[in-house]
Amino acid sequence: MSSKHLFLDANILLDFIIPWRRKSFLCSDMLMNEIKNGNFRGWTVDYVMSEILGELKAEREKKIGVSHIPKQTLSAYEVNKLESIVTNLRNIPNFDIFKPDPPITQEKIFKTLKELCIQAKDAFVILSAVTLREKVGNVTFITRDQKLLVRGRKLINTAHPSFFIASCPQNCLSYKNCKYRKP
Repeated sequence: MSSKHLFLDANILLDFIIPWRRKSFLCSDMLMNEIKNGNFRGWTVDYVMSEILGELKAEREKKIGVSHIPKQTLSAYEVNKLESIVTNLRNIPNFDIFKPDPPITQEKIFKTLKELCIQAKDAFVILSAVTLREKVGNVTFITRDQKLLVRGRKLINTAHPSFFIASCPQNCLSYKNCKYRKP
């Protein structure tokens, strides 16, 4: 197994599980398959899993036309179905959920978001990747977010998912517009 540890942002995991995003960003899907096959070790943090559940819930609400959350909500069955998707992510081989210990302080998050001009959630995820690097070494933060690719580099190695695949498939819907594509 490769000693390369890849810390995945929420957008990579959402690309893997949401069908329309999977077609648009095939590099994320291909990267997850590389992780499943043991070519890399995938990591994320609990906060990202919560963010994914929230995104899935919002996606489902939009699909069924829920506009006023207090009046209309998803059924318990639908929520359980979404939770099972997140649980299935946890069961992917060579993919682990990292729990920073000691927990990352608000002060560190604030300092990081101020220095990098990013959102607090992004600062938390980057700091989690940095904490993991201190424990296991050789960690790269994987995201498609242009701002995080550029600004996160100040704290940790960052890369687009296409960096870890042989070549980008031409049937990827974002192939023509992606500045990170590999021919």
